[in-house]
Amino acid sequence: MTDTPSHSGPRELTASQAAAVRAELAAILASPLFSASKRCHDLLEFVVDRALEGDFESLTERFIGARVFGRPIEYETATDAIVRVRANDVRRRLSQYYSERHSSSAATISLISGSYVPEFHFPEENRAGSGEGTHDEGLTPQGDPGAVPSHEEPWPAGPRRFRGRRLRLPVLVGIPLLIVAAVVAGLWIRHRSAPTQAIDAFWEPILSGKSDILICAGGNTFMQNPVPEFVTAGKEIDYPYFSLQTAVSTTLLSALIEQHGATAQFRFAASTSLPEFHEHPIILLNAFNNIWTQRLVEPLRFSLTPREFRPQSIVDRLHPEISWHRDPAIPYESADDYALVARFWDKTTDNWVVVLAGLGRNGTEAATRFVVDPHYMQQLRERLGRDFSNRNIEVVLKVSVVDGKTGAPAIMAAYSW
Repeated sequence: MTDTPSHSGPRELTASQAAAVRAELAAILASPLFSASKRCHDLLEFVVDRALEGDFESLTERFIGARVFGRPIEYETATDAIVRVRANDVRRRLSQYYSERHSSSAATISLISGSYVPEFHFPEENRAGSGEGTHDEGLTPQGDPGAVPSHEEPWPAGPRRFRGRRLRLPVLVGIPLLIVAAVVAGLWIRHRSAPTQAIDAFWEPILSGKSDILICAGGNTFMQNPVPEFVTAGKEIDYPYFSLQTAVSTTLLSALIEQHGATAQFRFAASTSLPEFHEHPIILLNAFNNIWTQRLVEPLRFSLTPREFRPQSIVDRLHPEISWHRDPAIPYESADDYALVARFWDKTTDNWVVVLAGLGRNGTEAATRFVVDPHYMQQLRERLGRDFSNRNIEVVLKVSVVDGKTGAPAIMAAYSW
């Protein structure tokens, strides 16, 4: 199959229109939203330049993957979603750019869903030409407002399909326990899977690209010297232990991910390298036994104390006197737990990251249930008082623990930017 755009021919822009588009492109690329992401910067620059030159044959997924992202021209676009993921992020950044911009422009640029051909809008000219002052018709350079280029993997418009699960979980908690966890989690998701605007808004940046999602969890190992105990497993450990709560969390997340047509891949944190995070959105499970959780939340407002500090806590950088930690005077199986939930665009990985990190294992499970439950997501949206689909979010949760079992989470603090 070949990539064949469905455009009959270019529409010539006037010299002033083309100049206005180039000026607008330069302003967008210089903004923090695009200067902070080289891939989004390069993708938008490429498609606008090619459109202005009338080269619509190049505006296909395969050609963009080869020219912008260095993929071989014969690469498998069905399994490598780099172009779709970055195009969606360009759309998100353009939307945020124009929502935050207070001055008018001679031209505006958009990239509609399902197309890699940019649309150029000329608000002042349209108002002057229509005499109404309210209608702004978007024009692609070839003059066909409704045209969408065909390519090998169009963005799906119909019902999403389930893909075969490729979850790989080296868990040593026992097969029967995992089967029980999977059944319980599956039933729980089934009863709470009605689509709602709040939960869709939370997961949209992570799932919209239809690429593999990495679930990266911390693991432990058993040491006998000098005192028998479980300690954080390093990358030299071939078969780390994962708690039952981590297994339940992974099952819940995998079910949600596959409901949205994506695929979950499991990773052990200590043996996962940074390059793996560049191509896929990431979900980080656990706090102090996951090196990536500690590293990536460090610059955020709500972050974690260093692992060796006692008590291990969630801290508020804006208010250093505030922290959340388990009560060491209460037995572990009865002490309230706390968890950090975060969803943010990370400059280190140039990708979206979700953090579900309990101070203890119950906190991690509660954090996961929080983000897959429409009821809790609606609570979060009401707490933040705004649409959070394109914003970074942090939440601190308190979790009751009774006889070692995880209770309902309650929001202690929330922040978005």
